[in-house]
Amino acid sequence: PGTTATMIDGAFFQDEVEERKIMAVPMVFQDNEHIGQGRMTLEEIIAKLDTDSDAKDAEKLNAKDVFDVLVIGGGPAGNTSAIYAARKGIKTGIVAERMGGQVMDTMDIENYTSIQKTQGPKFVAEMEAHVREYGVDIMNLQRVADIKGADETAN
Repeated sequence: PGTTATMIDGAFFQDEVEERKIMAVPMVFQDNEHIGQGRMTLEEIIAKLDTDSDAKDAEKLNAKDVFDVLVIGGGPAGNTSAIYAARKGIKTGIVAERMGGQVMDTMDIENYTSIQKTQGPKFVAEMEAHVREYGVDIMNLQRVADIKGADETAN
């Protein structure tokens, strides 16, 4: 409701490209404020537009039980770590700024053992599905700012 989208062709409006310092497309603005650029998922765009999302996320995260293992990072190494922990019956979670990490921006992957060729987004979707099979709690679009031990969180 009340949302519009405007496409600007940089070839015809070079002044606007320079004024807004557009370096990558698409660039997303809300009320003339730059809020994102490049490849973004719908989930990422909604999180940027929802001004109350940080408070909602904090409330959800604070309500979670303590994890035995909490993996920071949603790239291949983090996902592999989570799978191995969860397979052993350990209560596991992943905190990731973006599930898949940099792999999401890789079109052709030809150097992953046992997979001759795939594409980043497809690989990440399969990796996430694999992690979910083991009941790992995925907390996407989150950035870790501080780490405290269990004895420090009691207050």
